[in-house]
Amino acid sequence: MKKNTIILLLLTVFSTAAWSQGGMMGRSTQQLYPQSYSQEESDKLDELIRISRGGQLYDNWWKTTIDTEKPQKDHPLWKEQSTNNRIGYDTYRCKECHGWDYRGKDGAYGKGSHYTGFKGIYETAKKMSIKELENVNKNVTPKNHDFTKYIGNKEITDLALFMKKGLIDTSKFVNNEGLPIGGNPMRGSYIFNRNCTHMCHGSAGIGINFGDAEKPEFVGTIAYKNPWEFIHKVRNGQPGTRMPSAIINDWSEKDILDLLSFARTLPKDISGIGWWGRFRGGMGRYGMMHGDYRPGSGRGFGPSLE
Repeated sequence: MKKNTIILLLLTVFSTAAWSQGGMMGRSTQQLYPQSYSQEESDKLDELIRISRGGQLYDNWWKTTIDTEKPQKDHPLWKEQSTNNRIGYDTYRCKECHGWDYRGKDGAYGKGSHYTGFKGIYETAKKMSIKELENVNKNVTPKNHDFTKYIGNKEITDLALFMKKGLIDTSKFVNNEGLPIGGNPMRGSYIFNRNCTHMCHGSAGIGINFGDAEKPEFVGTIAYKNPWEFIHKVRNGQPGTRMPSAIINDWSEKDILDLLSFARTLPKDISGIGWWGRFRGGMGRYGMMHGDYRPGSGRGFGPSLE
């Protein structure tokens, strides 16, 4: 009895110490929840939030907002290409022309059904000021690229902030074939279990189906088939939901690469689910993040694999 008591006490002390050093991605709780912010820290956090929101606007600006009109006709510049057959609102999404890797015709969208021949923004944005990037979406230059009819000045500024400060070189993460360059799946498993499982995706990444019953899309589907989209959504969050943003939470590039490497091992379709589907732990709490979002956060989920 005495021996068991001693073991229990030691486990309690160890667990308390581990928790005090824990937090998201192994950071201490003191770092995660400081008692107060300086004005500089507050301004920095506000900028990260706006950069992340700009990334969601780049992804799907209609779902990121709640008071915008969804275009029904094609974008005026869409007639300059003939290879991408999408119509209506899809032609207004930034990612549809410039890609999830921000390289347009020179990146992953340089072939396949998404090919348009339009240039990317990664190199161009480096050379432009935030004001110049704002003007791109205000019909100043180029012409026929006016988004002021659909989104407000704050959204245009947030989008410009993302283009100036939020773009990354995805070629450091994946090669031209979409295969991860390095990455530690074991560490990625730890990151996934700490941040993605309980309220959303479940231990197997099947808690949310971005597709439908006949053609499901899970976390593993996206990580395997479109790693560039996976990286973008992990960094910025899913438009119109409470999905956390790696930009806001200050994740490193290694964190994202390790997470991608692990996510590619998760089920990609129904055949890969197996026994995971029998347990709630594998399914996650589907409703918590899928349909319960705060007022003003946007219009909701998916589809994701695009």
